[in-house]
Amino acid sequence: MNRRNWIARTGATMVAGATAATLPAAQAAAPRSASRGPLARMAVEAVQMPAWTGTDDAREPLAPGDAVSRSQEVHTAAGAALVLRMPEGSIIRLGEKTLLSVQRLEVDTATGRTAVRSQLKLLEGFFRFATSSVAKAAGAREIEVSLRTATVGIRGTDFWSMTDAAHDAVCIFEGKVAVASQDQGELSLDKPTAFWARFFEKPVQPVGNATPDQLATFLNSTEIKPGGGVAITDGAWRVVALRTANSREALQVAGRLRAAGYPARLRGAGTGSSLVVIEQLATQEDAQFVLERIASVQGVQGTVSRA
Repeated sequence: MNRRNWIARTGATMVAGATAATLPAAQAAAPRSASRGPLARMAVEAVQMPAWTGTDDAREPLAPGDAVSRSQEVHTAAGAALVLRMPEGSIIRLGEKTLLSVQRLEVDTATGRTAVRSQLKLLEGFFRFATSSVAKAAGAREIEVSLRTATVGIRGTDFWSMTDAAHDAVCIFEGKVAVASQDQGELSLDKPTAFWARFFEKPVQPVGNATPDQLATFLNSTEIKPGGGVAITDGAWRVVALRTANSREALQVAGRLRAAGYPARLRGAGTGSSLVVIEQLATQEDAQFVLERIASVQGVQGTVSRA
């Protein structure tokens, strides 16, 4: 199989499989901060916990159905991942240890189509953007993603990028992107597997092509991992982190979990008891994984159950 066919088949399979298996349409949710326009927000479709908005000192955990709007930063922890849906239907996937700043997000529906203008800044980590044929037909987009040494201009495509202390990188899977680089000027990545990397301590290199092994690594870096603490919109499992008649204790445990990036909530259990729960988990394995991750949090005495 030639490289073009390989990437077309691999990319389409991974996107379609993940969407059908784990990413149902997100429910509408009110944005957590001021937005511009009635739809100027990104919906959280799936979370491999923990992920949150805000800072390390003031975390607001993310759960399916939540929304992210402009002037917010999105974080994922080690081993975590996040799937966001843009207002016109495009999908953003964030891998582990990623920090994304939403600097601009505007929506215009005056023409009957959903036109999105957005500026994003990838401060650290792994990022993938994909536009389906339906989203291409129903909407329009002018989106820029800034890395440390370049800005990627998006109109409608499927590409991956990353940044860390050593380098920036961009790889195109389908369509094309324009890379405005500090050292090499304007670059066009317009063929599947086209790959650009800028190692900060090395001389500049021309655009090349990613190998099959590199492509597999790129794709894997932003994928949700089943059984690894995944929550989805209609997830039927939950972790009961604590059952107690002491409301103050319940609040304290919920607060500790939320500070760690887990969207803990309080639920009444009758007879004066309160539950501290983490809900919407996709499978029993996902719930068990989360329980094991939070077991060291003070006050957690958890069990797994169906919601």
